[in-house]
Amino acid sequence: MPESDLRRFLRRHFTAIDLLKIILSLASGYGIALLVQDTRVGVGVLALCLLAASGAFAIDRLRLATEDEVSSALRETKEQVHTDLSTLNREVSTHLARLRNELDRHIDLVHAGVRFVPDSQGDEEDGTGYDVATAAVLKARRRIYVVSDYSPPEGEGATLLDPPDNRSEYLDAIEDCLTERLTANGRPAVPLSYHRLIQRPPEIYAELVQRSVNGVELRREDMAGDLQAFEHLARVMDIARRAGANRRIDIQMRVIPFLPNCPSILLVDDEELQFTIPTRIDQPGDRFALLGLHGVMVMEDRASGTQLCDHFGSLFGRLKTKSLPIVKVRV
Repeated sequence: MPESDLRRFLRRHFTAIDLLKIILSLASGYGIALLVQDTRVGVGVLALCLLAASGAFAIDRLRLATEDEVSSALRETKEQVHTDLSTLNREVSTHLARLRNELDRHIDLVHAGVRFVPDSQGDEEDGTGYDVATAAVLKARRRIYVVSDYSPPEGEGATLLDPPDNRSEYLDAIEDCLTERLTANGRPAVPLSYHRLIQRPPEIYAELVQRSVNGVELRREDMAGDLQAFEHLARVMDIARRAGANRRIDIQMRVIPFLPNCPSILLVDDEELQFTIPTRIDQPGDRFALLGLHGVMVMEDRASGTQLCDHFGSLFGRLKTKSLPIVKVRV
């Protein structure tokens, strides 16, 4: 047994009482030996040893009793601490679960950030509604879904005769995103989808239905009132032709009949939803009212699309069932 182990063993199992017992045993033996030579001295030594032994055994019993009480007290303390810790753990778990539920509830209450961006109509300090649409489009990675403005021919409603430059920049940004995805190195994880639903007056839509067999061949006169969008469609269909079936981009241009009271809708990925709020610009004299933009309602879905974007994605899917696909644009 190593010296350190021997020292530890002796400290644990050999006490002063044990040493006293050894000395008393030796003294008793010596007293018995003295009985032969000197009875009186031997008896005295034995009596002294007997008294000392009685005291030593009494102390030893007290020590053993104390050790048992201490062990019992320690055991009870450990059991109580274990019980208290178990109770505390349950209380903490319950409290954390309650906090998580409260946090989830509050997140649901603020799942969307909403702001209104007024159209400046030329005031550069305020910015314009189309600028926020351009910014959203440039961040698109998965989808750009649009219900386009309703711009009827002149004389049939508020007409978009002179669209703002910012609208042109917004449409150009969409084309740039498609071209960039088409020419990028490597293969993207998902294609970039650009789906646009174009609202046309009921009579024009009815004519398109009549001449549509396997899809619409869109003509310039079909887009009277919004030739800017017509030029955009022509360029987008050319991009789709160049893309072929490489699955980098997914372009679907479709025509739907006029949806009363429906604003223009822009849905980008699972993050942002925008509504345009049109306005009527009345002109003096006999000239008919013009279509203007009052501003844009911008909503950011902070729940990974589950609270807003997914629902409007489903709306687009339902609207497509009432639409006609554009297969060619005749410039």
